[in-house]
Amino acid sequence: MKKFFGALARFFQHPWFMAVVVALIISAFAVWYGAAWTLVIALPLVYDYYVGHHIASFHKRMMERYKWWRVVYATWCALIFAVVVGVIAHMLIFRWNFYFIATFVVVAVYALWNEFKKSSKLYEYIYGWVHAIIFATVVATIIQLYWFQMFVIPTGSMESTLLAGDYILVNKVAYGPRVPMTPLSFPFVHNTMPLNAEKQSFSTAWQRDYRRLAATSEVKRGDVVVFNFPEGDTVVMEMQAMSYYELLRTKELGRSEAERRENLRNNYTVVARPLDKKENYIKRCVAVAGDMLEIRDGAVLTNDVRESDIPEKQYYYIVYNKLTGGGTGYPTLIKDSELKNYADTTRYELRKASGGVGESLIPHTAGNRWTLDNFGPVWVPKAGESIELTDENLALYGRCIEVYEHNAVEKRDGKVYINGSEADKYTFKMDYYFMMGDNRHGSLDSRFWGFVPEDHIVGKASYIWFSVDPNGGGVRWDRMFTSIR
Repeated sequence: MKKFFGALARFFQHPWFMAVVVALIISAFAVWYGAAWTLVIALPLVYDYYVGHHIASFHKRMMERYKWWRVVYATWCALIFAVVVGVIAHMLIFRWNFYFIATFVVVAVYALWNEFKKSSKLYEYIYGWVHAIIFATVVATIIQLYWFQMFVIPTGSMESTLLAGDYILVNKVAYGPRVPMTPLSFPFVHNTMPLNAEKQSFSTAWQRDYRRLAATSEVKRGDVVVFNFPEGDTVVMEMQAMSYYELLRTKELGRSEAERRENLRNNYTVVARPLDKKENYIKRCVAVAGDMLEIRDGAVLTNDVRESDIPEKQYYYIVYNKLTGGGTGYPTLIKDSELKNYADTTRYELRKASGGVGESLIPHTAGNRWTLDNFGPVWVPKAGESIELTDENLALYGRCIEVYEHNAVEKRDGKVYINGSEADKYTFKMDYYFMMGDNRHGSLDSRFWGFVPEDHIVGKASYIWFSVDPNGGGVRWDRMFTSIR
């Protein structure tokens, strides 16, 4: 038996076995990515690394024969060492560019000295860790970008399905992972640097168009979805929890929108973010492209069909006790699964405590009478389908047409012009979705900021892998390794 396992171990460690496995993985990814031509370069490199060793032999000969090659290689190694160590020092100690550059220079000089001296065991030990960090970073970044990603739930908008402090796994393959649109970005963070919420973690020097790889499914009604916040393209850094566009509607900041915009620009730090660097939100999809959505007394209907039961969905209710003639006097959060406790209509009467009326909800027009519990009907835009352009439609769909689909919209003399041409209808280029939190009276969602475009979709929330009470209640063991429904 010992010989058998020994032979098996040697087989799995054989260079040809490793070369074939790695080649198959790289080939599958290249075809999925739509870049099969890269295999012309990648596969010979895989063969040489595991089997041929021609590049390593060539490098060794050049190091022995030419001093300039040793200098170039030593400089390259020192720079790599300085980048990794310098970035770690920047994250843990420093917060400003000057100190990072100073750290980088000092570490680079130290590394270059040791590359030539070749006598420091401490340097060799640290450099071994540098190699491990680089390899782990590359592998983990690819997995995070194209397979799955970890997120933590920051607020209670999805209670009680998801709780603040839940750590969830988001499946990106389900809807097809997006190819990074802002590739020049610090790994493992979203839009700001660790320990410095004011410093962005990306560069817009290189931007790519939206593209999504092949998916295993599509967004369906009832899915819990992670997406980029549609109104997150502009952010007031001092008030990141609030939408910039909601602030523009806050009359306390000025009498007109232009005055409020100027007030924000002059008194606060206002930054722009590319699409894939907008904040990540998580909500439940209640309507997909082409659906007609309406909310009647809190019940969501799509195409006149009531949504499927969500046991953890909750509303605020005013509870009246008919036997005592009294009630709670204040709104009480009750899950759908708990309504059976109030099923005795001879004793209890429940009334939803509705709120959020008027201009705070889309389409943000004066005289809007929609509420959180009585909303719509509203049609969800679908790629290839058209709407007539009216004042009412522009109020609802203007942001989709102008911001998400990149058109110049103008109204002149009672007519609508799109990209300079008069238009009486518009055909959508993308599918859109309507998202709502399961905490229906405590969620800022599509009722407030509108539709979610398909290019904003990040992935499907699949599992809770860890959960901790942010208020000091400790680990929630019963929530760990549970699926999200």
